[in-house]
Amino acid sequence: MTKFSSTLSIAAAIAALASTISIGSVAANAAGGAKEFFVQDYKFAKPMHGFSGYSNNYYCDYQRLPTRKCVTNSNGTESCRIVGWTLREMCQ
Repeated sequence: MTKFSSTLSIAAAIAALASTISIGSVAANAAGGAKEFFVQDYKFAKPMHGFSGYSNNYYCDYQRLPTRKCVTNSNGTESCRIVGWTLREMCQ
């Protein structure tokens, strides 16, 4: 249960950060000349690597995120296993 709740809190923090950066880029873009920030997710069966660096005048970085499937046992304990992977691309 602790792993799931910590993963959920990390995901919430990433979402909050992404929305904050997105709002900031809209304000900066209104002033003119700012580049757009975007996020793209790719699903894979195994962990994949992404290239971190400049590509087409954007700096891109990647995160490997496990996709878990969790089951609660009859005694109340939760067991999780990784069923896939998400490669998250973030460029600005």
